[in-house]
Amino acid sequence: MFEPRVFPLMMYAEWYKEDVSPNLTKKQKIKLLKKISDTSLRRDITSPNVKFSKKDYPELAPFMHTEDLSGLQLYAVMTELFHEVHLKSKIPKPYPSMPRKKLKKVV
Repeated sequence: MFEPRVFPLMMYAEWYKEDVSPNLTKKQKIKLLKKISDTSLRRDITSPNVKFSKKDYPELAPFMHTEDLSGLQLYAVMTELFHEVHLKSKIPKPYPSMPRKKLKKVV
C-alpha cells in the first residue's frame, strides 16, 4: 500500500512530463530547479497543505488551472527536473512512474 501522498505526486509528475517539460528549454529547467530548491530550503514543499502562488512560478503558470501550487506539486516538479537534468542519477524517485499504455487509433 502506498502512503497517501504518493498518488498526487504521480499525477503531478505526469502533469509536468506531459504539459510543462516539452515547453521549457534546458536553461529554463535548470533555473526552475534551482528556484524550487531554494524555496525548499525556506519552506516545506513535501506537504500537500502548503500553498505557493502561481505568480511566483511564471514558468509553470501557463500550464496551471488554479491560482496556487501545492507543496507536493512543486516537489514532484523538482524531482522530475532533477532526473531530467541529471540523467545518470541513481537516486530513486519517491513515487513510481505512471504506467504508459499505447492507445489504438480509432477510425
